Amino acid sequence: MIAEAQSRYSLPIRSLAAEMGLSASTLSRWRHRLSRGQPAVGRRGPRKVKPLNFSELRERIEGLRHGQGRSRGSGALHRVYGGAISRRELDAMVRAARSEATRERRVEICHVSWLRPNLAWAMDDCEKSERAAGGTLHLHNLTDLHSRYRLPPLASDCLPCGEEVAGHLQYLFDRFDPPLFCKRDNGGNLNHLAVNQVLEEALVIPINSPPRMAPYNGAVEHTQGEFKSYLDRWSWKAAGARSQALLAECAAHDLNHQPRRCLGGGTACRAFFDGARIRYPRRKRESVYLWIRELAAEVSTRAGNPVITPASWRIAARQWLVTNRLIKIERSEKVSPHFCSKNDHN
Repeated sequence: MIAEAQSRYSLPIRSLAAEMGLSASTLSRWRHRLSRGQPAVGRRGPRKVKPLNFSELRERIEGLRHGQGRSRGSGALHRVYGGAISRRELDAMVRAARSEATRERRVEICHVSWLRPNLAWAMDDCEKSERAAGGTLHLHNLTDLHSRYRLPPLASDCLPCGEEVAGHLQYLFDRFDPPLFCKRDNGGNLNHLAVNQVLEEALVIPINSPPRMAPYNGAVEHTQGEFKSYLDRWSWKAAGARSQALLAECAAHDLNHQPRRCLGGGTACRAFFDGARIRYPRRKRESVYLWIRELAAEVSTRAGNPVITPASWRIAARQWLVTNRLIKIERSEKVSPHFCSKNDHN
C-alpha cells in the first residue's frame, strides 16, 4: 500500500509516515525488511546471541514451585537465560507451565462428603469492610460439615481474640453438643491456648488445614461468601455493633432455612437436627483420639520425623473416618474440596 501510494502520488516517505501516524524511521525500517523478504514487524528488543537449549529450559520451568499466581524460582531463570531468550517469551512459558500444574492439582483434588451431622465442624474468620463508610465487620463463623448448618456467628468490629473464640466455642458446645472433630486454619486466635483447652476438655479432635491451602476447609470458605452476600443486601454499614451482631445471627437463621441442592432440596436446619446424629460419649472419644494418635505417630516415624506432624495427623484422622464409613471421598475437578490428597503431606 505504501509503495503504491508513493508511486501514484510521488509523496515523500515523511509525508506518508505522518499520514499513517508513524515515524519516518519506522516506515523506512519496515520497507527495508520487506525488500529483504523478512516480516515487516519483528520482536521488540535486541536479538539474543547466546544459544538456547529448549529441552533444558522446559525441564527447569516444570521443576519450579508453581503456585496459584506465581512460580518460585522464575527470577533465577531470567538471570541464567536472559541472554538467550527474552523476558516476555520466558514469562509466557512459565505461565503455561503454571496453568498446567494448576490443572493437574485440580485433577488430584478429592471432595469429601461428611455422612453424619454434628460429626465435624469447621471454623474460620472473615472480614467485611466498606472503605467509603469506614466500617469493618469481623465474623467468626462455624459450620457443620454434613448439614451445612450455620451455627450462631461471633460478630464484632475487630478480629476476636483467642479468649473470645474459646468462650464462643464453649457456648456452642453447651447449646448444640460438641462435635467429634473441629477443622480450623492456622490463625493465631483459632489456635490459642484457651481454644485448645476448650477442645481438650470437650474431647473434640482438632484438624488444622495445610498452610496456604484455603480449599482444604472449603465448606466454611463457602459459608463466608454466603454471609457476605447476605450482608450486602442490608444496611450493615449504618448499624451499630449490637445491630451488626443481630444481623449476623439473622443471616445464619435465614441461610439455615434455604433449600439446598446438596441436601436433596432440604434445609440445613432439618439435616442438622434430624435423628441421624451420632453422639460420642467421653470413653468413645478417648478411644478415637488414641487410635488417631497412634497411627499419626507411626506415619511420622516412617517419614523420618520424631514427633507427630500436622500432615500425619490429618492422614490418620482421615483414615479413621474412612475405616468407620463416616466420609465419602470422590475425585472432582470443579467442586470446592474439604480434603486434598496431594496436600495431606504438606
